[in-house]
Amino acid sequence: MKKLKRILSMVPPLALWAMLCVLVWGFVFIQITDTAAENKLVLCIDTEVPGDTALASVLEEELGNRLKMVQVKPFTYAMFDGETLTNADLFIVRCSHMEAYRDWFAPLPEMFREEASLYTLAGVPLGVRAYDAKEGRGITTEYIKYLVPGEPQEDYYLVFGAASRHNGEIENAADDLAADAARLLLKMQ
Repeated sequence: MKKLKRILSMVPPLALWAMLCVLVWGFVFIQITDTAAENKLVLCIDTEVPGDTALASVLEEELGNRLKMVQVKPFTYAMFDGETLTNADLFIVRCSHMEAYRDWFAPLPEMFREEASLYTLAGVPLGVRAYDAKEGRGITTEYIKYLVPGEPQEDYYLVFGAASRHNGEIENAADDLAADAARLLLKMQ
């Protein structure tokens, strides 16, 4: 009986030690595999993204050597790192969520305001339609799952991030690669 009590008394410190190891090694892994915001472009999508790695590879290849990496993340990634979501360079957001996330968005750059289907809020153009629910057509449909069972079909919009380091219309931006990536995405229909 004493041995069992002794073993059971060691379980809480071992569990604490295991959690601490996971946190430390997770931090180390992120430090090794990530880079500064100036060297990466982040696209966050408000639905499931089964082809996130493939889409990131296509964008990296098309954008050339101007970036170290492109990351494509679903909004559910915010459970792990909310800062990545709020500081994203580009978003693809469902229409019903546009107002809720309004503070994350920058006004649509002038070069995109000639597009046929824009999302406008309080007279300010914010996004370009990325997916048309009526036609069932949109950008990168082979990588993004726009139709989610149990949820209503709706349009999605491509939006620029207000905290982006790659939006030339924002002060202190490193470059204008978000616009180049947006043009590439809009061609992928």
